[in-house]
Amino acid sequence: MTSLKVIGVGLGRTGTRSLQAALEELGFGPGYDMLRAFHNPHLYHLFQKLHEDEEDTSSLLQLLHGFSSTLSYPGCLFYEQLMEWNPDAKVILTVRDSPDLWVTSAQETIFSGNKSQSWLAWKIKRFMFSYMMASYVYWVMKIMVVVHGVDPNDPKTDLAQMYTDWNNRVIETVPAE
Repeated sequence: MTSLKVIGVGLGRTGTRSLQAALEELGFGPGYDMLRAFHNPHLYHLFQKLHEDEEDTSSLLQLLHGFSSTLSYPGCLFYEQLMEWNPDAKVILTVRDSPDLWVTSAQETIFSGNKSQSWLAWKIKRFMFSYMMASYVYWVMKIMVVVHGVDPNDPKTDLAQMYTDWNNRVIETVPAE
């Protein structure tokens, strides 16, 4: 179905860009991640389809067509399906030294909505975020809520627990070599 050789299952802000650069240097590229998604606006509608119809895998196939690896978001959210399609692919979990270090990095970048702030400021920020961002980011965030079971941009979400739960889930579901 896809021809992935490497499936990166680490969340964003765990060294996935560095790993992608190394994999591409070693011939395991090109790699798919959020930055590649950004540069393909003609495919943004596929993220909405992924969110609205989990059974329709054609959108995921279209997004990953021509890539040898996938790292971080959005690919990591579908790692179990990707492992099924690519049973010989290597699965790599990148991590930070601690959940707290990951939270600090994530709150400064990809999950800035999670920082402590007033309820009104958070609502305004969420509205502006959903109105102004690229549509694919909006839909990836919605998919994250489904996969993680919490909204990573909600200040009430314990990001350290979300990160730990994710890593534990991956460790439990990916067979050891």
